[in-house]
Formats: sequence, C-alpha cells, structure tokens
Amino acid sequence: MRLVSLNRYDLGMPLGFVRSANADLGNRKGMLFLYSDGPATDPGEELFDYRGLKPVRLAVFTADGTRLWEKTLPWGVIAGPWFVPAVPFDMDGDGIDEIYYVNNTGAPFSFMHRKLERLDGLTGEVTGVWHWPENTFNERLSLCYRFYIVAGYAHGEPVLVTCQGTYGNMYLQGWSGGMEKRWETVIAADDPGPRASHMTPVLDVNGDGVDELFWGERLISLDDGHEVLNYAPEYNGHSDVITPFLDYETGKKYIYTCREGGETEGQKRVYTFRAEGGVAWSAVDHGHMHTGWGANILPGFRKVAMAMREHFVPDDTGFNHEVDGVFYFDALTGEPVEFHPAVRGDKLYPVDLNGDGYHEFFVGEGEERSGDILDREGKPVDHLPVGCIRIGKMTDHPGEQIMGVGKDRRSVEIWGDADAADGAIMKMRYREPYLHFMQKLMATGYNSVGSQAACGM
Repeated sequence: MRLVSLNRYDLGMPLGFVRSANADLGNRKGMLFLYSDGPATDPGEELFDYRGLKPVRLAVFTADGTRLWEKTLPWGVIAGPWFVPAVPFDMDGDGIDEIYYVNNTGAPFSFMHRKLERLDGLTGEVTGVWHWPENTFNERLSLCYRFYIVAGYAHGEPVLVTCQGTYGNMYLQGWSGGMEKRWETVIAADDPGPRASHMTPVLDVNGDGVDELFWGERLISLDDGHEVLNYAPEYNGHSDVITPFLDYETGKKYIYTCREGGETEGQKRVYTFRAEGGVAWSAVDHGHMHTGWGANILPGFRKVAMAMREHFVPDDTGFNHEVDGVFYFDALTGEPVEFHPAVRGDKLYPVDLNGDGYHEFFVGEGEERSGDILDREGKPVDHLPVGCIRIGKMTDHPGEQIMGVGKDRRSVEIWGDADAADGAIMKMRYREPYLHFMQKLMATGYNSVGSQAACGM
C-alpha cells in the first residue's frame, strides 16, 4: 500500500467545522464544502455550546482543486449539520448540480428568516428562495432544529426532500424538478412506530424504480411520500444507525440498525432486517446503542457488524458519553465474533483502500493512534496524519478514499492507495449507483460522521 494525496482543496483558513459532498458540474466533477474556523454544535439542550462559533462559509471547487466560488453565510447560520444541511443535486436536468441549503438571515434561532435557498453550482448565484417550514417552532430546542435535505429519484425524475424533526413530530416534503411541492407527510409524535435516525440513506430497495428514504426503520417513497415498509411498527424509539448492506453470495439486501431510544421490555437493541421485511437476527438486551458499522474482515469477504453501547455522564460541558460495551457480530447470522483491534471499534472507519474487497480501518481523531491505518485484523500497517471528514469512492481512482483535513489545518485532501486495483467484490459493491450517489448526501445529517461508513456496507 502506498498512500498518496489524490486531490487537494485549499480552503484558505484554519479549519474547525468541515462538511463536504460530491457535486457534478456538467463535464467536470466538483466538490462542495461547508466550513468554519470554529467548532460545530448540536441543538440538544445539554449539548448546545456557542463558545468559539464562527461564521460558516460555503464553496464549490472543481476536482483539480480550483475554487469556483465562495460565500460567507449570514451570522444567524449556526455551524453544525442540523442547522445548515446542504445537498448538491441537479433538479432541472442540465447536468449541473444546484446547491440546496438552509440559510438564515435573522437571529440564530429565527424561524421567520430561515429559508431553503438554491444556488447556481458554477457561480454561487442565488436562483431560488423558499420559506423553510416553521412546523417545529413549538418543540423543545433539540427537536426544533433537526433539519435535513435529501434527494433521489422516482421513475427517473429528480425529487428533493426537506425534513424537520427527529424524536417527536416529524415532517417531510417532496419537491419536483421545478420546485413544485410534490407531496407532504407528517408523522405525529403520538403515531406508533420508529422515530427517524441521524442517518438518511436513499436507495431503491425493492427495485420498483422509485427510491426510498430510510427514515429510521421506516421506508418513505420519494414518489408520493407514503410509507412503503415499516420494519418495526411496534418500536417507538430512535435509531442512531440505519444502513443497508449486501450479501455478496446471494445478492440479497439487509438493513442493519442500532437503537438509541425507546427501550422496551422484550425488544432488543441491535437488529438486522431482511430488505423485504422480517427480522434476520437481533442482539443486546438493553442500553443506548450509539453507533455501528459493517466491514468485510472475515474469510470469504464475510461481514462483521459492530455496535457500540454507551450512557450519558453529566459534566461541565453538559454531558459526555461513556462507553460501556462494544459488540461484534457476523452481519448475516448475528453470531458474536471475536475481534480485538488495536483501537476500540467505534473509533474506526472501515475503508477498502486497496480495492481487494476487504476493509482496512482508519483511526479517527482524538485517539492516541489517530491517523493510523489498521489491516482487517485490526493491526497497524500505515499512518496518515489527517483528521477524517468522510470516506468512500470520492474519485475515479481505484479503491476507496479518505478525505481529511491536512497537516496545515487549512486544506482538505483526498488520500488513496497509489497501487489500488478494484477487485470483483469492489466492483459488485459499486455496481448499483447507491454508494456513488450517497457521496452527494454527505453534508446532511450524520451520514458521514463517526464510524457509520458513509451509510453503506
């Protein structure tokens, strides 16, 4: 393995908060960045921390690192994925993504001045403004500002979806190519069933030509907003992780989830569902399951699924997370797996750098081994001195890549293996457009944060 920098983007300032997503710019590939020289924050009452917050900037670069445009957003825009989601998406069919994001020209907690704004992908010019729904105004702080923008297709037609709310009342609106409202769905707080997730995969699970939005353990049709399938109608809690994966031998799809809230007697905390419905397996009797991933590390490219359990501990920052269990399972059977990596599993990002079908792991920031590359057995084999922004196939280079903040803390680089070659399993993973398309949805929600591995196994 020879790790090299494939692309570099000079953002021209010290970097704290950084989110990014792939963009299509006609005959060129591009990259969207949301960034600030201060930290990000969360709307949760025990988590909102305004110390050090700085203005948010938005910029688009070409793949070769040329900045096309940049703009500083108004002071009312708070740095953080829930306050300022953004998606590059081509709604008018000209081959060039527009940029859709939530702007706010008023005070930081304003609803009156909050807008869905559309920018020209090549110039940054404002080409459309729509009032952002005020439907969560009366919710408590943590529920007020859980905003998402996602996108996908219904019979080949582009559909943009704007969403508000997690945990309580939940609202979703679908928009057609000319930004006409196509549908609206409301899931009330007292309606039975799952309460969304911090991740939002979009995939045509059933092969009917219409993408489904994974709204937690519910699948929502992008065509008309109806509930296509509810994997757990008896579950009234919130799942931190919801992610589809493929059994390479049979071609069957499965859905892996780790549950945060809604602990109920008789229900487990980790579930894998068959894509068509029904439980494949479940595990762990109790606790707040906070993150998870899947990685090909067993012989024959068998997947291991990781789940991390934690509890909250109050401290002078509000509260902190204290881990009290990390679990590894055979992803298809749920049987426990012995895996002892050099770094705790929830700090690892699975990434197939060399394209051989097995995953390596990148160690995230905040650890003694931050930047280490571990092999599939969890042993250190290399080092990359960057902090991870996201992973996946972000370029046409073989293998998957790591996007991270460079050593100068002012630039972002994409790193890959110079000797990578895509094998049969890698080609199978990327045969469907899902994992490529999800790279457009990496600046909304927690799709790329932690060890969820870009919403795809």
